[in-house]
Amino acid sequence: MTAFVKGTNMGPYEAARHIPGVSGHELSYTANRHFSIVLLNEAITDLLNAHARLDISQTWGDGTAVAADGTHMDTYLDNLLSETSVPNG
Repeated sequence: MTAFVKGTNMGPYEAARHIPGVSGHELSYTANRHFSIVLLNEAITDLLNAHARLDISQTWGDGTAVAADGTHMDTYLDNLLSETSVPNG
């Protein structure tokens, strides 16, 4: 639940209004005790390394070069995924 609250940027007390059985204090306490920028960066590193080990990732190359076509794609305002994911189309 803490990852959901952090990921949606909803905040613990707003989230608690929509999640039965949990209080804003519980969500806030858990986030403050178990969430930090250092831990977030470690999780990102673990995820990227795991992705790089996938067969499909290795078929794209060894990861030493990247390419982009510079295509501008409009995204919705305040879209949680707009910074990290652009739909194929």
